[in-house]
Amino acid sequence: MAQNFFNKKAFSLFHLNLSFSSIESSDQIKLIKNCYWPLLDLVSSTGLKIGIEISGSSLEKVAALDPSWIEKFLKLHSQGLIELIGSGAYQIIGPLIPYDINLSNQTIGLKIYNKILGITPKCALVNEMAFSSGVVDFYVEAGFEALLMERN
Repeated sequence: MAQNFFNKKAFSLFHLNLSFSSIESSDQIKLIKNCYWPLLDLVSSTGLKIGIEISGSSLEKVAALDPSWIEKFLKLHSQGLIELIGSGAYQIIGPLIPYDINLSNQTIGLKIYNKILGITPKCALVNEMAFSSGVVDFYVEAGFEALLMERN
């Protein structure tokens, strides 16, 4: 599926992060209801194909707070409308963290994706858009085939 997704000339990627510092724990369910659900509804109603990047820790929170969102995500994924983009268990600034911790973050994230979704993403979004030549190696070692990064 990843090959077909990346052969397109353009695609939309959405970053979902329940651990963002300005989001209070008490507001996480509101974020899922007001932002995450409308995203799935948009895909469902239009057939728009998108990528969704979510950390393992955010995915665990969504699964605990609203399991029906996970069900809908999986339905749309099975229809080829959503590509899961990995980012590890947590959003961390790779170049500032030792290699083995970065690798563990990615492999633990992959285990979470598999446990909750039964999906192993082939593409990762570079955490915090913090790139250095060394970050490529731990993503490759974790098993990713492609990396995405924003260019400003």
